[in-house]
Amino acid sequence: MKKYLSLLLCVFMLSAALLSGCSNTTPPPVAEQPEAPAPVEEPTGTLITGITEASGNFNPLYYSSAYDGHVVDLVFETLIDRNYEGEFEGIVAESWEFSEDGKSITFKMKKDRVFSDGTPLTAKDIVFTYQVLADPSYTGRYGSAVKDMLGYEDYFGQKTQEFKGVEALDDYTVKFNFAEALRVNLANCTYEILPKHYYGKDFAYNNTASVEAITSQAVGSGPYIMKEFKEKELILLERNDKYAGEGYMIKNVIMKFVDMTTDIVELTSGNVDLLPGVIEPEKIAEARDNGFTLNTYQRSGYGYVKLNCESGATADPTVRQALYHSFNIKEFVNSYYKDEATGEILASTQYHPFSQISWAIDDKLLGEMNDYAFDLDKANKLLDDAGWVKNAKGIRVKDGKELELKIAAMPDHDILATLIPMWERDWGQGLGVKLNVAYLEFNTILDYVIYNSDANVKEWSLFFLATSITTPDPHTLYSSFHSDYIGSGMDNTSRYSNPKVDELLDKAKAIMNEDEAKPMYQEIAKILNEEAVMMPVYANTYFDIYAPKLTNLKTSSLYNWTKGLKDAKIAE
Repeated sequence: MKKYLSLLLCVFMLSAALLSGCSNTTPPPVAEQPEAPAPVEEPTGTLITGITEASGNFNPLYYSSAYDGHVVDLVFETLIDRNYEGEFEGIVAESWEFSEDGKSITFKMKKDRVFSDGTPLTAKDIVFTYQVLADPSYTGRYGSAVKDMLGYEDYFGQKTQEFKGVEALDDYTVKFNFAEALRVNLANCTYEILPKHYYGKDFAYNNTASVEAITSQAVGSGPYIMKEFKEKELILLERNDKYAGEGYMIKNVIMKFVDMTTDIVELTSGNVDLLPGVIEPEKIAEARDNGFTLNTYQRSGYGYVKLNCESGATADPTVRQALYHSFNIKEFVNSYYKDEATGEILASTQYHPFSQISWAIDDKLLGEMNDYAFDLDKANKLLDDAGWVKNAKGIRVKDGKELELKIAAMPDHDILATLIPMWERDWGQGLGVKLNVAYLEFNTILDYVIYNSDANVKEWSLFFLATSITTPDPHTLYSSFHSDYIGSGMDNTSRYSNPKVDELLDKAKAIMNEDEAKPMYQEIAKILNEEAVMMPVYANTYFDIYAPKLTNLKTSSLYNWTKGLKDAKIAE
């Protein structure tokens, strides 16, 4: 009865309110329903990327091939890295701070990073990584990162076993200490972080052999794990389910080895989804005609010929200059890189050693460089004046030795297939140089000019390779041309030694202001150009070409496809 009367009263009051025109009654509040948790996005799909080949060395401190570097990029993380805009941003680092004197940088680290085997990434792993780079027995190419750090000379010189350059303040705070406040210090804090418990389990001071021996079985904290390497076939990467960073929502990445002569067929037939860094106009036109997506940007790097400055005929600067004057680079670029559909030339010639995006370049420098215009008469006169005379066979001889070029070349290489006939025509027939072309596997060439270069210095005169440069700072010249980097495992592959260049490189890296440093780097460029230490062949536009099912792949001069996978998606 009470329930009935209460209900009747409520109905009466509501009716009265409606009849009186009242509208200020407030309905009872509706209880808020908790929001359903957002679904967790799971990585999906498989991306097949075409690459030329890889050597199988995926150790961040010892690899040399750019293709091996793609694996390193995806398996390992760094404290900081450049983003799409080219600015440094934190990866493992939460934040960083410079000391007042500019000689130290302290990084606060994110605490969620773990390696793919589940072990937490801490400051001790960063200290270990740089200890290996500074060790007296280190034989890799990347020792320049530590040479400016506090205490390096004593540590490397075996006066102490304590390396003061990098120290762990606690588990998630690491401090880098430098001998001087240099412009390049922050960039030297960017090396991939190795897990100490894995790479360093047998490491001891002055004995890095156990670290160097771990090549293909890579363990890092990056978005992917290396599952399989089939020599001359493919590399299989799987998404790391312990990865704590953002993005990288493609489950599997396969790097398939494809021949340069058939790679576009592999793409258009659906055997690969992505060809990064395509440079050939006919391939670009075919991909465009078949509805593939193209990312276009200036390449931060170039293709080049390096000459042996230590051994053989090319140790003579006059011979190098004559070869440069008789190398018709403009003919090659205007032919090889011509887009027949538009008439556009998709590359340019350059005579300086800088990336196209380097801040060291200006009109003044370009106007002062010797452009080595093609001139067979001038090249022949240079050799005549230097005492290289032709014998009865038409081969130039000096002091009883023939002027012979030992060319280290890769087989089935599209660019070399064009260059070598030009060299045979102009160097061989035009100058009277004896050409000896040795077709070598990619890894053998790396062994000749990098890994075991001391033992092979007499086996080659020149080689062709291409380089990608990951910074606009011209300090990248340091390890390529400083005499400290001549030798097996080192970057000075031309084995060039010039005290004046060494002095300028040492001074330039200490100048904080780019405008003040620029004249020194330009002077270095002019010396290298005058002495014909290397011959840049082309500075081209890059085209990343990919199937429509791959979306949101952002790439640029300093942000390659491995970084672009952070935001990319693929539909099966």
